[in-house]
Amino acid sequence: MGDNHAGGMTVSTVPVELTNQKFAAAKKVQGDSGASDDVIKPEKLVQLMILGITIHLAWNKLYYSDGEYGMLFRNGLIVAIAVLVGVFSTYRHGGVNSRLLPKFEIIYVVYLPFMIILLFDRAQANVNFGLILNCINMPVAFKLCVQAIFVLLNESSAEFNEKIRYLIAICLNYALYTILAQVSQLKSLDSIDCNLFSILLTNVLFIHDPVKSIYFQVLRSTMWAFLTIVGVNYITDRILAPLLNTYVKSAVLFSIFTIGFPGLVRKLLKIDNHDPLEWLINYIATSYTRQQILIIWLVSLLTLIPNVLIFKSNFTLNSSRKIWHFLVLILVAKPFKVDPNFVKISLAGSIVLFLSVEYLRYLKLEPIGGYLDSKLRLFADYRDDKGPIIVSYIYLILGIATPLLINNSPVGLISLGVGDSLASIVGGKWGRKFWPGTNKTFEGTIAFIVSTVTTALIFKHYLGYFAHISMTNLSVICTLCGLLEGNSILNDNILIPAFMLITEELFTD
Repeated sequence: MGDNHAGGMTVSTVPVELTNQKFAAAKKVQGDSGASDDVIKPEKLVQLMILGITIHLAWNKLYYSDGEYGMLFRNGLIVAIAVLVGVFSTYRHGGVNSRLLPKFEIIYVVYLPFMIILLFDRAQANVNFGLILNCINMPVAFKLCVQAIFVLLNESSAEFNEKIRYLIAICLNYALYTILAQVSQLKSLDSIDCNLFSILLTNVLFIHDPVKSIYFQVLRSTMWAFLTIVGVNYITDRILAPLLNTYVKSAVLFSIFTIGFPGLVRKLLKIDNHDPLEWLINYIATSYTRQQILIIWLVSLLTLIPNVLIFKSNFTLNSSRKIWHFLVLILVAKPFKVDPNFVKISLAGSIVLFLSVEYLRYLKLEPIGGYLDSKLRLFADYRDDKGPIIVSYIYLILGIATPLLINNSPVGLISLGVGDSLASIVGGKWGRKFWPGTNKTFEGTIAFIVSTVTTALIFKHYLGYFAHISMTNLSVICTLCGLLEGNSILNDNILIPAFMLITEELFTD
């Protein structure tokens, strides 16, 4: 769940002195972010080199293939320059105070949306480029105007209704960023995370056309239902706070959520003009394969969850967390090849289900909120303890589901289910040589590369994945991902699946 090679958590087999060194290294890395000489540090140079390689590959593959790609590259360059100018302006305005510089990881707020949109949805590129500009530190009114001007100038031929949609998307993106920042207190999620997630949510909720696929309809409708009921509960909480005691208020909010959320889903989601619950039951009942997959999932979860909770004390925190990574890999890889649409519908629903669980835990809504908090805290690491949100399991489901939903790709399963897990375990137990400026180890990186290459080749030859990628290119993809994972401090569960998805597409024949 996004753990570092060196454990990122208590590992009983590692000497205390070494564990302290690792946490000190992590703290030092975070504290040093934003220094004026940050970019010339070894780990930053490695990241820039890797990202530069992929941009060069994208240029060679796409720039001359279609004139539209040339325009998108130029617009992407304009966005990157605008972000750099904003950084420099902030730096100068602060009297050359290096602490006012944003983190180096702001580069991923530009890189990840740019590359994913370029490779998978160029029709929505310019409005997403405008959303990226939200990361610039400037007065809100001025920033929204800059974003609107950029988008409207690049979409000058669009219909009036489309232009209005772009303006709404810009405002929605800022509102989502603000909500995420306030809820997480910029601790559970920092400004980089909030910008990335607000762009992702704006695309899911508003920009992309939900008619294209059933699983996207499920994701959009359930997400809107979730956010709407959360908003209703927020208003209700403000009204009831001075009137009711804590327990009664909690029970009222819980009732509104558990009744209102499924009811609103049934109102918003219509599949072929059918009630979603009736459609889902019929969808599963008419396929013996789907019934088998569902039974395997249920039996596995009902068997493993109690056992993991009972025998957790026999495992280190690191190992007990990685069990879930391996479990998701096993439960999704084969079924996805058998019935990909069913798995994608399940993953789309699971994303909102995980958010619902976290919402109940976050507010400790009775009668189950406190219980959820006590159980999920058993698997929390130092990143989960930074703020009020437990982010690990949400990051895990997003990192695994996003490549499958976007491009039918198992790279999230491979990178998180195998690579990140073994890197963390091997690095935590046997890692001794650290990458400069990080708390991750060479040994963990080697484990990541070897395990992901091996798993990718197995997926290619026995499950039919990566049909248009050579074994050599698969090895290059895994090596680049391993090096990036070893040198970056951005959460692995978000960065590595996204980066591996990008490189997979670049190396596809």
